[in-house]
Amino acid sequence: MALLLAIILWLLLAMLFLVGVALMTPVFVRVHLTRSPQFAYRVEMRALAGLAPRLTLAEGPRKGPDVRPDPEPAKPKQRRLPRLKRVHGPVVRAVPSLFLGILDRIHLTELHIDADYGLGDPADTGQLCGVLMPLQYANPMPASVSLDLRPDFTRAILNGSVTAVVRVTLASLFVPLSRFAWRAFGPGR
Repeated sequence: MALLLAIILWLLLAMLFLVGVALMTPVFVRVHLTRSPQFAYRVEMRALAGLAPRLTLAEGPRKGPDVRPDPEPAKPKQRRLPRLKRVHGPVVRAVPSLFLGILDRIHLTELHIDADYGLGDPADTGQLCGVLMPLQYANPMPASVSLDLRPDFTRAILNGSVTAVVRVTLASLFVPLSRFAWRAFGPGR
């Protein structure tokens, strides 16, 4: 019986260690958006600093003729929504700091934009081109960022793809979440 308890204890400690390692190593989230000619998206995640296999979190319609539109769903009966409690003042005041704290812990590691754009009027396309071209050519960008923006002066168009990879350590999100909880629900609130 003592041997069984020891094995269970060691298994629990090993699982706790693995959960701690997973929380303290970075997670990479890759978002790929494509619009040519229809919109498609794909969100993937790699845990354990990119060592774990890629896991697809969400995927939109794929390109190609085999994509069929979904039939219109039947309209559900109108239900009365339950009355929601009003959010208290301290919670509302703490939300912006929570949002900024979470954004502070998310790091952009890659950004690739490849797009053809154009507005209906060539003059408007030229003005937009004048605004966007300094982003592409003014400063030397890191190797993890690539912008390929091509204006089309003949028609209104927006086709291309955007790929962004962000890195976040899940354990670091506990700091802004605990600050939010303290500000919103702490003593004196």
